[in-house]
Amino acid sequence: MLNSQKTTVNSQLDKLERISNQISLLVSENDYEKISHLDRLRKKIINDMRVNEFNLNEQNKKTVMKLISQNQGIISEYKQKNSQELSKLSHSKKCTQAYLAIL
Repeated sequence: MLNSQKTTVNSQLDKLERISNQISLLVSENDYEKISHLDRLRKKIINDMRVNEFNLNEQNKKTVMKLISQNQGIISEYKQKNSQELSKLSHSKKCTQAYLAIL
């Protein structure tokens, strides 16, 4: 692997790791607009790496696997929070409908 390509791969992987960490923090804050923006940025970086056909060494492969695992955890947490929010909204809707039926 060329030295410049190795530097670029490491740089891209560092960016992906920072983005994953930021997304993780934003999930706990329910800031879905920023999550969406960072996810688009993450996908662009991954697509750029695929288009440029970067070769990954063993260390980079470990980093990618760590990021995949971290992203799966983030997605799981995100889905759980969304499910809880939808459940609360559904309950509120049912209460409102019951109240309106009494009137």
